[in-house]
Amino acid sequence: MKKIFTIMAALLLVSTGAFAQKRWTNLVVNGSMEGEQDPTWSSFWCHDWRRGVEFDPATGQQYDGGDTEIGQFQGFAEIVEDPANPNNHCARVIIRTEEQADETGNKIKPDGSSSLASWDSQFFIYANEVIPSGKLVKMTLKVKGEKDGMFETQAHWTPGDYNHYQLFGNINYTTEWTTVEVEATVSTDHTKEADGKFFQSVAFNLSTMTDGNTVYFDDIRLEVKDQEEAHELEGWFNFLRKGTLSDDKVNGYTNFTGRDGATGQDTQARIVNDPVDGEPALNVTSIGFNAKNEVKTAITDEEGNPVLDEEGNPTYDISYQDIYIKENGDTLKVQNGGFGIDDWQTQFFVTIPHKFVTNQHYKVVFSARADKPAQIQSQIHRNPGDYLFYQMIGNFDLTEEWQTFEIEDNTISSDQNGGYTIAFNCNVLKEANNYYFRFDEFCANSADVKDEERVLASETIKLPVPAVDKDVNAEVDMTAAVETLSIDNLLAFANDNTMKVKKEEGYTEGLQATTGVFLDENGLYTEEENGIILTLDEDNTVGNKAVFNVANIGVEWAADKTADTKILFEEEGWCYLYNITFVSEEVYNAGLLGVNSTSVAKKNSGIIYDLTGRKVAKAGKGLYIMDGKKFISK
Repeated sequence: MKKIFTIMAALLLVSTGAFAQKRWTNLVVNGSMEGEQDPTWSSFWCHDWRRGVEFDPATGQQYDGGDTEIGQFQGFAEIVEDPANPNNHCARVIIRTEEQADETGNKIKPDGSSSLASWDSQFFIYANEVIPSGKLVKMTLKVKGEKDGMFETQAHWTPGDYNHYQLFGNINYTTEWTTVEVEATVSTDHTKEADGKFFQSVAFNLSTMTDGNTVYFDDIRLEVKDQEEAHELEGWFNFLRKGTLSDDKVNGYTNFTGRDGATGQDTQARIVNDPVDGEPALNVTSIGFNAKNEVKTAITDEEGNPVLDEEGNPTYDISYQDIYIKENGDTLKVQNGGFGIDDWQTQFFVTIPHKFVTNQHYKVVFSARADKPAQIQSQIHRNPGDYLFYQMIGNFDLTEEWQTFEIEDNTISSDQNGGYTIAFNCNVLKEANNYYFRFDEFCANSADVKDEERVLASETIKLPVPAVDKDVNAEVDMTAAVETLSIDNLLAFANDNTMKVKKEEGYTEGLQATTGVFLDENGLYTEEENGIILTLDEDNTVGNKAVFNVANIGVEWAADKTADTKILFEEEGWCYLYNITFVSEEVYNAGLLGVNSTSVAKKNSGIIYDLTGRKVAKAGKGLYIMDGKKFISK
């Protein structure tokens, strides 16, 4: 029997996920670089190497040391036409080469190094108010260079008044405009509160390459909002849905990453069959102080023929070459060059798409072993390699046998605030070794987990909106959702409490796909009686081919109108997201949208529903729905 009816208001609960919403506030002026520059204030400052700048000393601008020939310019960022688009303006920063710095004799050198310091050229976002610790800060911008490059981000008070070496991590750019969006939680280190300082500027250290560059910035926003407080513990949500064998990618996060010492490169961690018990395990390999690459060179005679041993096998000369590794983009020799291996030269990372806040509960359960006894350390990072704090869940002594470690109901300290990756340092032993891991749980308090953090995957679809007081069917292949959520039966699943629909803030809760939902003309959930009624049609749904019925009750929908909504299908706390765009039936049927099929729903069914969506045998007095139209029974 076909069920098309709306959900009762009593079932429409506000999502229990995460925290109360707070609004972002932008703290920069003229981020588009298109407005007039204030002669005494700008949100964008730089230390670069352009010449011939005329300025009013009252603005605080200057050439370092008063030398206009070789001094560093320190003042408002230069606003220029975009070289690729004269109609667009952007900020430009000139980065000198190391050779130019040597010629002028005023090269800024980091301690113990002759190389050009990364802060030799800088660009600053100068907020129009100080930002205290505990705030969430989000930076959005576009960046490109005349050459590919990378810059570091630091926290300063005023531009050049350094507070902390790390804020948003390192950011890569290319010769094409790239959009960057990053977030961080402001710590007491960023503000230097103990020294009576503040945080008001984001500093970009641009001289990370020695051959110079010109870098452009545009469409900059620096936004803040209050940090959200964690709930009391309400149970655990495990982000490692399938543990060690998980191939889930949640919001682009791969749970397990390995940095093998020999290469220094981060890649998705290897899954191997453990030599001890033959079961799957995650593996990284450390490197020792005295490790060398063995090189075998075939021995040949004067004519180039292989020299064979007594058993007729080819013979070889064996030699050993020093191993080189990568650190911060530089090639370093492990041996004979006085270079010592850090504990973190080999690392194993476990990442989740949930940023912890101070005092938040978490739980970790994992097993580990090594080919020979060794200790590993744990840190908390943002992304793998984006270090936050030296301590996360402690240090662990591993043996050749598997051990299980349970870290039960710990809480996040202020130093760990904003992290979402456990990093294990595996080069403490300073010997070549194999480390094996199995992870069962990395849990957050379920009350703190937001809906978007539960999304395993998503896709975008179009659905048609018919004329007023009509309805239409559209087929959607839900195979990807079924496979991602590990669902056996689509219809049985759809009859469970599985669907969440976008509201102004958050999602509705407790909906069934076959009971339908009212949406307004903007695609958001509404409790109004007029609207778009979206329902899964049980009678026409076969296998994973879902048929959605879209009914229009009183909404005027122009041919060129569109509206977007989001629907989450949930199974055991995990979600699959559909980004839905509603278009007119005419546009949908034009066949330009990549939609598989559409069919007109049967009319004149004679089936009557009340306004809560319940089917009724006979209409009493009141307002009812039949064939997608409202009518009054007297």
